[in-house]
Amino acid sequence: MSDWSPVKPVTPEVNNICLQVKPQVEGMAAANFAVYTPLDFISNDADGVNYTYIVKVGVDGDQSVHAKISQAGGGEVNLETIHYPKNMDVPLVPF
Repeated sequence: MSDWSPVKPVTPEVNNICLQVKPQVEGMAAANFAVYTPLDFISNDADGVNYTYIVKVGVDGDQSVHAKISQAGGGEVNLETIHYPKNMDVPLVPF
């Protein structure tokens, strides 16, 4: 497995991926988020085809969700797990 990238601002592609998995994130968190704003992310390119992202998503108040999302080479997106609740100042780290 290759190294994780430094923290980067969310790109349009990563934003779209986060929006695709919002219902699953809400299900895992057992919450409905009125605010759901992807902020920044780290990524891992294990084999040049499949990607894993850990994205900090701002939700209600000063809380965030850290969502681990994989994307296969064919574009299939899968929410692996989340860490919630997290304070906004908690840095992104691989999990």
